[in-house]
This record gives sequence, structure tokens and C-alpha cells, in this order.
Amino acid sequence: MITLGVLSFSQPTTYLTKIAEHAIKNEVKTCILSPSQLTENPSVVSGLLYSPNKKEWENTSFSLPSFIYDRCYYGNKQTHLYRFQTEELKMREDIHFLGYGLPDKWEVYKALSSLPELQAYFPATKKLTSVAFFLSHFRHQDTWLMKPINGSQGKGLIKVEKLSGQYIVKEVVQPGEQLYVFRSDAQLKKWLHIRMKQVEYIFQPFLPLQNKRNVPFDVRLLLQKNEEGKWAERVRAIRTGPKNYITSNLAGGGEMLPFSVLLQGVPSSKRKKIEEHLQIIAECLPPAIDKSIKPLFELGIDIGVDPELNLWILDINSKPGHKIVTMASPSVQTEIYEAPSRYCTYLASIKR
Repeated sequence: MITLGVLSFSQPTTYLTKIAEHAIKNEVKTCILSPSQLTENPSVVSGLLYSPNKKEWENTSFSLPSFIYDRCYYGNKQTHLYRFQTEELKMREDIHFLGYGLPDKWEVYKALSSLPELQAYFPATKKLTSVAFFLSHFRHQDTWLMKPINGSQGKGLIKVEKLSGQYIVKEVVQPGEQLYVFRSDAQLKKWLHIRMKQVEYIFQPFLPLQNKRNVPFDVRLLLQKNEEGKWAERVRAIRTGPKNYITSNLAGGGEMLPFSVLLQGVPSSKRKKIEEHLQIIAECLPPAIDKSIKPLFELGIDIGVDPELNLWILDINSKPGHKIVTMASPSVQTEIYEAPSRYCTYLASIKR
């Protein structure tokens, strides 16, 4: 029987338990292990193994699984220490990861933004190499958005707006935003220098991605590979943020709404345009990542919609959250929960 190992720093979530329950149907066992267990060339590790008879997770030891589903986020110093063990594991020929993750946002942008079928959906983006370079762009536009190249969940986003000779700055600190006002270039430079010593950024024009009530929103697409190794869109939904905030993100207090909400009141011709462009992104982006970067198993794609109904790729997540699963029909939820074990079975057949 195939064993799927889930890499996780936390206790089993409802999502992981559902995966384990559905995996049994596909003759796949599921275990959870922490990267802290991945000592050099481990053969036996300790962790949690799902018992279908008891319908619970049991503490035990088991052989290192041949298939790994990495659900870890290595964003802080404590977890970052274990990233090396995971990367070492990815180099082993006897181990197959369901997805091999994405590099930083700048590398992703360079790899994908020049592709003819996707070019129009990426906001023009540059790497922040110096404060002087950044400030020179205010000759062309008054408002810019800075993004940490290794950021997630909207944390650390910085909106900088030049207004009447001063700079209005909003920084996402979550669960809220911090407001700063700098009355000169020198004040802003000093503040940005401190930030840049700690974090690398990209920057792009700030896009008007709010509705008429000044509530930020975007479209989240969840895609997974199926039992044939082909990409399938599972569900799409609207994510909103608090009124007048920079971004829409569930971690920052936003909420999830059905995708149909976006199309309410939109003329049928424009509705068709939105759906056509979403389809292009959903069909072209995942295989482009597999080809240009690394093979993945699932993707969360965040897409902004501006007042002219232009679509913009805002973020690409190789380890998307799964709150969006609740927006899917019961049959699609089953497909989502079964996807990891079905994809494991597909990978096993390829290896054979």
C-alpha cells in the first residue's frame, strides 16, 4: 500500500483528516511528520499515522514515505532552520514530492511575465534595488505597491502614495494596517532603508482593485492535478478585505463570497469577457509553471479585477490555504480531498 507523508509543523487540521479519510478508498495510507524529524538520510521517522479503524491519528514510527505532500511554511526564523532538511529530501531519487514549491516572487515574475499568452495579465514589476531607484518612479505615477519577495498572506505589503508633496504610507501588519506620513523624501528614505535591511521587495503600480464601497476584493482560483496528472480547476471564489484596506486576504480579516457575486449587475458581454480571461489564466498558467519553474500539485491563483474589468495576476501560491474548499459543492469537495491520494497513485504508476 502506498503511504503519503504530509510535512506539517502543526497538529492535524480538518483538511488533512479529510484527505486521510478519502485516501483509504484509493488504497493510500496517510501520515504526518514534521521537518524536525528529517535528520540526515532518515529511514524511520516518528509522527502521526491515520487509523481508518479508529478514525483518529496515532503517534507511532514508520518508514519514510516515498511520496511527500509539503504543507509547511518556512516564513519565520524557527521554521526556516528546517527548510534545508526539506530541500535535501527533494534531491533524493527514492522520494517524490507532490509539488516542488515556487521560488520567490521576483523569480516567478521573470519566468512567467514574458510568456505571450500571460504577459497582459502581469502588472509591470521591478525589483527594489535602492530607495533612489524607487523614488525616481514617482515622476510617472503617484502610487506604488511594494511586496516582500518571500511574503505570504499579504503580510508586509506597503502602499506608498505621493500626495501634495508628502508620502502617505500604509503597511500591512495584520490583523490591521499601520499608517505613516512622511513630509519629505529624506524621511521616507530613512524609513525604507530600515525595511530594506530586513526584507527584499519588488514593486509595481498600485492598482484600483476595490468595489464601489471601497472594499478590496480579488478572485481566488484553486487548481489541482487529477489522477491523470492533468490540471483541473476545482473552485473559484471572491475574497474581500476590510473597507479601505490595501488588499483582500482572509488572514487579514477578509471573507469569502461565491464567485457569482462578482458578476451581479455586469452586462452579459462583459461577464463573458471576464470568464474568458479567467479561463485563459487557469489553462495557461499551471502548465507554464511546470515547464518554466518546477512541477507542482496544486495552485492558488489570486486575480484582481480593475474598474475596466481588466484582470491582473496578483499572487501565485503553491501551498494555498483551503478555506475556499467550503465554497465548493459536496461532489467537488470530495474531488479536492481525494486529489492528493489519487495523484500519488498516478505518480506511483509513472515510477513503475
